[in-house]
Amino acid sequence: MEIFIFLLNIFKKKSQKNSTAIISEFETNFANRYNYPPALIVSRARIAFYFLLKNMDIKSGGEVLISAIHIADFVNMIHLAGFKPVAVDLKIGTYNIDYEDLERKINKNTVLLLVTHLSGFATDMDRIVEITRRNNIPFIEDCSQAVNTFYKGKRLGTFGKAGIFSLSLLKSVCTLIGGMIITTDLKLLDKLRSNIDQNVSSPSKIPLIMEAVKNIIIITAVTQPIFTLIVFPLLRLNMYREDFFARYQRTNKTVELRRLIPENMMVHYTWQQAVMGLSQLRSLQGREEIRIKNGQYLFDNIISDDKISVPAVVEGSDNTFWLFPIIADNPDRLKRFLLKNGIDSSKFLLVVLSEVNEFSVFSFKCTSGESI
Repeated sequence: MEIFIFLLNIFKKKSQKNSTAIISEFETNFANRYNYPPALIVSRARIAFYFLLKNMDIKSGGEVLISAIHIADFVNMIHLAGFKPVAVDLKIGTYNIDYEDLERKINKNTVLLLVTHLSGFATDMDRIVEITRRNNIPFIEDCSQAVNTFYKGKRLGTFGKAGIFSLSLLKSVCTLIGGMIITTDLKLLDKLRSNIDQNVSSPSKIPLIMEAVKNIIIITAVTQPIFTLIVFPLLRLNMYREDFFARYQRTNKTVELRRLIPENMMVHYTWQQAVMGLSQLRSLQGREEIRIKNGQYLFDNIISDDKISVPAVVEGSDNTFWLFPIIADNPDRLKRFLLKNGIDSSKFLLVVLSEVNEFSVFSFKCTSGESI
């Protein structure tokens, strides 16, 4: 298993040349899936986004549009990079942004759109490309949950100025933490590499080891027969209390309006993580095919009514179901019903940005996102 190999490697030393070569191989192999030049890897996806904001030659102080449901820290990255975050609502019945709300929120101060493909469901990229071209606004795709999703035969991540990917816990390619940037803009890549090298430092081994242990615990917990005999009965006993298993999985347990980026985020990616990534890439397609098959079965067989529904899919999309979301009028009741019938589930771990008190200064308005 890759995690145990990582733990063995973490105490090994390689020359700068050899460690750089391993990381470069991972960057190249990842980008090859998209027929792109070698990618660029950093400590986290949010840091990838931050450095893109700082190096894309967009007007400082302008407005950056972001989906209503997202990792809260992306708002901090926009703010700390010198821009104003603006949340775009979701389209009712989907996990995609509301294109009409997007049009309403674009103005003369808008400088960038971040398109996030949630749960492996594709966004209507024809609409995105048309709207952004008409308004002369560049966009970045966040494909952290859609590594293998296509729109009209084209991989997500290849429509905009750049694509970013998270390599954290439970992602399709998991290297404990990490963020990948792909782009065809070679000048931007060179600028990014130079700027990143000047602003990041060597990482501590301890956080990586702790993340590895966390991964091992979660993988063990969901392995048969441990899950059936121990974990699931505990979940049923705890069904009327806080979902401790979901909370344990959550990387971002608290939200704050940051004044600075934490030092432990501004660190180099390690060759030991890249070794994990190379191994994961070799098994990626097979794992994705299994998940797509299972997700499509659920999608085809769950009947929507006035109490539950599955998100609508965009015509021409091939979705990967990184998560399988069910929109329910009473999520707690649905979770209890599923538990009683032997099915584990969890509330969505991302936040609705308009519900985050710490971000009230930005006056986000996302009515549909809150209802979902």
